[in-house]
Amino acid sequence: MNNKRKNKVERELYKNIGNRLLIERRERRYTQEQMAELIGVSTGFYGMIERSEKAPSIEKLVMIYEKLGTDITYLLTGDEKEEHVPDYIDKCPREKQYDFEQIMKHALKLADFESYNAKE
Repeated sequence: MNNKRKNKVERELYKNIGNRLLIERRERRYTQEQMAELIGVSTGFYGMIERSEKAPSIEKLVMIYEKLGTDITYLLTGDEKEEHVPDYIDKCPREKQYDFEQIMKHALKLADFESYNAKE
């Protein structure tokens, strides 16, 4: 990839990361100062990230994940991680897994019933 193309792709990536961080920050009602402190950078540097002038390091992306729970894949690509029912069952305490499975089975039956009635 030539340098001009690489720079354009890089700028687009920085822009997207900055926009997603801005959205995350506003949803949490954090200031730029609070976000900067959270990930251990200066307020000025954090502002540069949101303005697409700089990109967070891998270390800072991991800190954002650890401190905010924001998925790194989402920050980089915009794709949100989809959770599936088996993932929720696995996260459930072992003694509650059976109950959770039963609730999900009933909910799925109810959803199928609702979609069946909607077709008629």
